[in-house]
Amino acid sequence: MNKEELIEILHVTETPDKIAKWLRKQYFPEVMNRYNLETSRKRFGLYRNERIPSNERNLTDVRTRMGVLIEFELARLSNEILLELGIEDVFWSYVVANRFPDLEIRENNGNRLLRLEIKCLQCIAEEKSANFDTLIKDINPNTDFVIVCLWDWDNGGNDNYQWDLAPKLFKIYVFHAYSLAQLRDTYWLNKPPANLGTGYQGFDIRYAVTCADGTFSKEQGNYGKLTRIWKEGFKYRPVETHTLLDTEAEYIKFQKEIIKAGFEILAKKQLSELCCEEISYVVYKEQNIGYAAGKVGYVMETMRKPKAQEIALQNRLSILVSMTEKYRSTIYKIQPGSIDELAKNEKPKNVVEIINRS
Repeated sequence: MNKEELIEILHVTETPDKIAKWLRKQYFPEVMNRYNLETSRKRFGLYRNERIPSNERNLTDVRTRMGVLIEFELARLSNEILLELGIEDVFWSYVVANRFPDLEIRENNGNRLLRLEIKCLQCIAEEKSANFDTLIKDINPNTDFVIVCLWDWDNGGNDNYQWDLAPKLFKIYVFHAYSLAQLRDTYWLNKPPANLGTGYQGFDIRYAVTCADGTFSKEQGNYGKLTRIWKEGFKYRPVETHTLLDTEAEYIKFQKEIIKAGFEILAKKQLSELCCEEISYVVYKEQNIGYAAGKVGYVMETMRKPKAQEIALQNRLSILVSMTEKYRSTIYKIQPGSIDELAKNEKPKNVVEIINRS
C-alpha cells in the first residue's frame, strides 16, 4: 500500500468520488485480506461444537454482536497498517457515543479527518435489515463514507487453529455517505404510503416523519433500510454529480451481489448436507442459474411448475429448490411425467429436512 496515497486519503485532500474509489479498490481489499487470515479469524471462531442460537430473536443478537466485532477489527487492522507504514501522527478511533459515524480518523491533537459508518450484513440473512437513517443535515459531504461489510460463517481451520466455523468477509462496499443519503431521501420522499390522508412525509430536526390517515409519527419501518435505499431506473433523481453517479453504480451492484452471495452460500451448504457428490452448476438456456449435486438442484428464481420441470429434466434432477430473494423456498419433486410441490414459502432452515423426508 502506498504511504503517500494513504495519507492523502485519510486527510481528505481528494474529491469524494476519488476517495470512494481508492478505498474500494485499494484500501479495503487489503484490510479484508488481513481480516480473513486465520491469525485474525481465530478470535471469532466457534470451537469444539459450540453453537450459536437458531431462533430468530437471538440470531439477530448474534448478528448485531458480529457487526460490532467486525467494526472493531477493521479499526485494529487499520491502525496496524498505519504503524507498518510509519504513520504516527494519525490513528483510527471509535465514536463512543451511539451516533453517526462509527469510526473516525483523528490526528494526535484530536482533529477529525475521514469518518466512516460501518454496516455489517450476513450473506444468508433472509432480511438484511441494517439501516442508514442518519439525516442528511448530520452528514459532512467532504469527509463521511458508509462502509458495508458482507460476511458469513465459514470453515477453514487448520492444525494450528482448529475452529469449526469462523466469520469470513466476502466483500466490502464503499459509499459516499452524503450521496447515498440523497438517493435515499429522493426515493423515500417520492414513495409515500397510500394512506397519508391530509398529511405529508418528510423530516423534522431529529428524524424522518411519516403520516397515516393524517396522524404524524416517527418513521420506524422502511426509511433507511440498506437494501431499499434506491431503485434502478426510478423516475425522480437528485442532481447528478460524479460522486452521486459513482455512489449509484456501487449501490446497484451491491443490491444484486448481496442476494447472489447469500444464495450461493445457502445452496452449497445444503447440497453438501444432502449429497456427497461434487457440486456443479444448474444450466438453463446455456446460462448457469444455480447449483446441483447428485439429483438435487437449487436455483434463485420463482417459477411455475412447467419451467421447474423443464429445468429439472434438462439437468437430470429429481428435486429442484426454487428460492426467492429472501431465500424462501418452493421445493419440487420431479417424477416421470409429473411434478409435485413438496413445500412452498419455506424457510431455509427447514429445506434439508423436507427433502430428506421425501
